[in-house]
Amino acid sequence: MSGTNRAADPQPQPAGRDAGRERPVPEVPAAYGAIERPEPTGVEPIGPVDWEPAAEPPPVPHPVPQRSPLGSQYEGMAAIRAVWERAAETEKRRPARPGRPEPRREPKRYAPALLGVLVCACLLMFFAWTAAPALWISVGHADEGTVTVASCQEGFAPSCTGLFTADGWSKALSLTGDVTAADVGTELPARATGPGAHSAYVGGAGGLLLRWAPALVLFMASAFALVAASGATRLYDHRAGAVGLCWAFAGAVLAAALAFAW
Repeated sequence: MSGTNRAADPQPQPAGRDAGRERPVPEVPAAYGAIERPEPTGVEPIGPVDWEPAAEPPPVPHPVPQRSPLGSQYEGMAAIRAVWERAAETEKRRPARPGRPEPRREPKRYAPALLGVLVCACLLMFFAWTAAPALWISVGHADEGTVTVASCQEGFAPSCTGLFTADGWSKALSLTGDVTAADVGTELPARATGPGAHSAYVGGAGGLLLRWAPALVLFMASAFALVAASGATRLYDHRAGAVGLCWAFAGAVLAAALAFAW
């Protein structure tokens, strides 16, 4: 016979202390499922039947999804970009202060900018040419000799000329420094940058400083005027490049003047 909650037939027990007693068969709990007993074959087992519960399968671990560090960086950068974009939109929508309109400088017109650049370029070349010979003589690049004053012209810009004679060469040059019409026909000590010079200087170191220092100051002022006149500061795009181009032009003019005065 089969069944799960039925008591087994009484079985013969060996004589002893438990003789005459019937040992009950334990019932199988319903949680273990219905277990069928084998059909009787005429030979009953001795003793009670022990039922073992069915082994439960081990729990299957579920993999926990992990965030990629690269993905988290992309998400963080996207969040930061979104915050900046919202801040920019808020700044654009912010109304101007009452009574104080925001100034907006328009780019300079082509014709005034071109005229200003040409004027500033001429001033740069003039001051660089004036300062270069005196600057070379001040730093020691000069040939010492004597000059015989030939003529002097009085007026708004007095000028004198004379024959400069140095070791190995002589040349008629314009004279600058402490020379006047009273020195015509006299021989004075002078210095010139070399055989290719166009002028010779008569006097001491103080006069040289007064010749090249103010000229360099005016040269720098002309360079700032060039930046302003060109309209480079009014550009919204490539402003730094335009300003740098103006200063590069001023530096090139000074370098050319120093090279010709060598």
